[in-house]
Amino acid sequence: MSNSIGVLGAGSWGCTLAALLAEKGNSVTLWEFNHKQAEELDRWRSLSFFHYVNLPKEIVITSTLKEAIENKDFIIFTLPSHTVRAVAGAIAGEGVNLSNTIIITASKGIENETLKRMSEIIAETLPATRDKIVALSGPTHAEEVAQKIATAATVASLNSDAAAKCQELLSTAHLRVYTHTDIAGVETGGALKNIFAIAAGICDGLGLGDNTKAALVTRGMREMVRLGMQLGGQPSTFFGLTGMGDLIVTCFSTHSRNRALGEKVGKGKSLSQSERELIMIAEGVRTSRSARELALKYNLELPIIEKVYQVLYEDKSPLVAVQELMQRESKQETELVVGTITI
Repeated sequence: MSNSIGVLGAGSWGCTLAALLAEKGNSVTLWEFNHKQAEELDRWRSLSFFHYVNLPKEIVITSTLKEAIENKDFIIFTLPSHTVRAVAGAIAGEGVNLSNTIIITASKGIENETLKRMSEIIAETLPATRDKIVALSGPTHAEEVAQKIATAATVASLNSDAAAKCQELLSTAHLRVYTHTDIAGVETGGALKNIFAIAAGICDGLGLGDNTKAALVTRGMREMVRLGMQLGGQPSTFFGLTGMGDLIVTCFSTHSRNRALGEKVGKGKSLSQSERELIMIAEGVRTSRSARELALKYNLELPIIEKVYQVLYEDKSPLVAVQELMQRESKQETELVVGTITI
């Protein structure tokens, strides 16, 4: 069955998903905000900074938002998280009937101003879609999905029927998609892992070893669970694809932009210089601000998140941050029991 799909955001992930869906025989419209860039993409059918995808000629590329959202079975957000509210607001302003449209959010972040997840922002801004919002997350670097390297992902929603439809829509011989009901946990894990990826990159930039990164990922997992539970996530969710899986790939992969940014910072470059050199957006930068605010709000001890925030926003030396983490008061490794899980 062919579906009509609008993909919002023509970055690496947006182009990868658009190509995947078009190859499955769907009618796909890809929206790029910048008119000139949309024209260039329509002409060349590829991104200058991402050579893994050549967009099929059947994909309609537009900078007109209404064209990308009207009469669509699915609308997929692949936008930077800090732009989701503005674009959702613009969609609301178009007056398009979305009552029969499933919204998929593939954007990973927590809004700085409101501390809300992406599905919460969309539900608030587009109330007609509230019961048909699905989060797509997991260890899914676009570079590998585009090359048809075996990958697994998760679609989560309070609406099991909508999740099942998205599972069918996105599944291929190379992309295995699971369903989940814990959208709060899935989105929170996908957002927080980027902070720890920045920390992993800082370790790389400082020339620290495998032992260091193993400790970082393990203790970062603890912080993810602790904050994620506070935000309504189920503990077991964070030990699945969208928590542990995404954390592993983002902390260790050469494709990870958050890890790459952290490495630049670890080598002594400023945040602004690192972001300029990266070109693409590292979501963990903004998410670290939100996560720290949440830690303060709920009085949670999240030392790695705190040190990443201090390095990025308070110019703390990365080496000093590591030293301070290592010299914290000694304690038991496991100290919080949740059901049958001790963290």
